Amino acid sequence: MDSRDPPASTCYNPDFEKLKPEYLEVLPAMLKLYSQFLGKQPWFLGGKITFVDFIAYDVLEGSQVFEPKSLDAFPNLKDFISRFEGLEKISTYMKSSHFLPRPVFT
Repeated sequence: MDSRDPPASTCYNPDFEKLKPEYLEVLPAMLKLYSQFLGKQPWFLGGKITFVDFIAYDVLEGSQVFEPKSLDAFPNLKDFISRFEGLEKISTYMKSSHFLPRPVFT
């Protein structure tokens, strides 16, 4: 399942306001899968960061943009976001003028 397509297609749909509640109903189930897979590991594939974590970060951060409280029920995902953004090179980049937080879906 591509976790990035449903929110993007919802956001760009002319019926966004009608579709948003429907997407918000399925969002917790999708996030629960991410939470269960991550478990207590620091990264999605274990002890070392991999490209998978960059993809997961993109999906999870996008869900927070769509619904800021979406990760509230998943402390391990919130910790993952903080851990990812706390990496020295990521943090430096996010503080730079090169960082563009939006648009989310390009």
